[in-house]
Amino acid sequence: MPRLISATYHTKIKVAEFIADDGRHLLRTGGTLPWRINNCGDLSSPVNSSGEPNPKLTRNFIGFASVPNKAGTHTYHFFIFPDYETGRTQLEASLKRKYGGQCIPELVKKYAPDGDNDSQVYAESLLKATGIADDKKVGELSNEEFNSLADAIEKLEGYHNEADTRKEIWVPVSTILASDGSRPLADEEIVLRMNGKDMPLKSNAVGQFPPIPHPREPVQVLQRTPDDKLKEIGPIGGDKGQSYSLLVELQRFLGMSGPDKPPSDTTKHRQPFTYQVQPGDTMAAIAKRFRTSVDQIKEDNRRFNDKLFAGELLSIYSPSSQDIKPTKVARPSVPVKRPQKTSTTSVAPPPPAPITATPTLPARSDDGEGKPLALLPADQRRAPWMAFAIAEAKRLKGMTEADIEAGGTNYHTAIKDGIKSMIGNNNAWCAAFVNWCLLQAGYPIDTKGGWAARARGIYSHDSRDEQNRLIQNPLFSQIQKPIYGCIALVVIAKSSQGKHVGFVYAQEDDKTLVVLGGNQSDRICFDAIPIEARGKKLLYFVPASYQQQASTDEKLTLESKKATETNKALGISMENSKTGATL
Repeated sequence: MPRLISATYHTKIKVAEFIADDGRHLLRTGGTLPWRINNCGDLSSPVNSSGEPNPKLTRNFIGFASVPNKAGTHTYHFFIFPDYETGRTQLEASLKRKYGGQCIPELVKKYAPDGDNDSQVYAESLLKATGIADDKKVGELSNEEFNSLADAIEKLEGYHNEADTRKEIWVPVSTILASDGSRPLADEEIVLRMNGKDMPLKSNAVGQFPPIPHPREPVQVLQRTPDDKLKEIGPIGGDKGQSYSLLVELQRFLGMSGPDKPPSDTTKHRQPFTYQVQPGDTMAAIAKRFRTSVDQIKEDNRRFNDKLFAGELLSIYSPSSQDIKPTKVARPSVPVKRPQKTSTTSVAPPPPAPITATPTLPARSDDGEGKPLALLPADQRRAPWMAFAIAEAKRLKGMTEADIEAGGTNYHTAIKDGIKSMIGNNNAWCAAFVNWCLLQAGYPIDTKGGWAARARGIYSHDSRDEQNRLIQNPLFSQIQKPIYGCIALVVIAKSSQGKHVGFVYAQEDDKTLVVLGGNQSDRICFDAIPIEARGKKLLYFVPASYQQQASTDEKLTLESKKATETNKALGISMENSKTGATL
């Protein structure tokens, strides 16, 4: 039986859409809202200052159903649970946690307040259905009395109503992510051809096309070429959903915007671009490549020595923008035969199936439209998210999580994963920092059901599954060896339960990696992490759209560096810290 791992509620048409771990979508219609979303107690989430759901102690939800109240003055964000049993468990936990010291009339004033309910009638109905005295506290109830209270709430909330109208429809759904093999691509256009009818689709800002429901017969995928013709690039179909990468050959520049003003008068007539330092780069090699000098690069970037760190950004003022020619990025002409299925498995899944497409020249900008991005050489493709990770590490200089948050930075709220604070042992933020860096670089992340909040949101043992299967987030692909910028996931060796996550930066020796991450000694820093130790090990992942580039990166050797020396050189304070303890 497939496991439901995320869900969305379509309020206007009253449809709950669940995504299963085998790639299929389950559509639930009819019945009542509590039944459609497996929320037998109509539990809803508190909200933050922006009115967005901000769950605290409720667990194991996989989405929210945002539904306005009858008067239209307030929106409830009801939890969506994967099944009835999970919803019932959370109802019981909520009753014990919140109302243990209250009797039923007191409970109802908060659980079903006047406005959308008649609290007095609600309380009287519960007392009559359970036979519990009106002054007996919830925490004093016997197991039988407590179960009767939960049963009565289920009935009053309407979970069991309109059973004859309930419908469940399983639909195979595939996803396509537009990529140049390294980065996701926005505004790529494809056309789906089904039963002689064409349906155009465009990729969004992070390269994702809308999910594609399909029958068992193949659906033809076509691309619109620059001369406005349709070219067939491959079929999708089958009775299970699959994840594909649309690999597009490109000839263009990509990058982050350069400075608005040159740092010196000598550069004002030259075109700047932003260069992300690659592993193995030297100041002399960069200067030679871009027809400038080491002294000029140091002056333009206010540097006092030649030392470089992979992932740093340099402003380069070449003699003329015309001197830097765009480089065509070649892609394979034959697609890989095996697609990456979204079904869970205990072994590493194959990479996403590429659908090779015609070269295009889409425009890119720093906000989706308007001002173009600064020029960036097309072969500069390795782990673009590392520029943001390095910049944050240098900016914060080893500040602890309390000081980071006090200064106005909170990676949980920045990616909207539902966790309010980074401070404390229960608010781990290593995964939030990783996902924030990916999001800044234009890679998609998934915050539904708390995916982005925890390391196990990438790869996790599902303890509730009888077959002990592993769930892998389809936005990521597993690789077999560490490469620069890949995501290192610290897992419990026996269960593969994710415990910590960060970016591989270098290696200290054959048994130890240098990992750049958040929540390492409660700060952003470089840490020395053993590949295997004390019943734990490392697994390695990259964004799905980076799969092709990763196959090239695997042929390269990681740089040799020391975590302590790298922290010191980049001005990252490790005062009162315990390094090397992450694994």
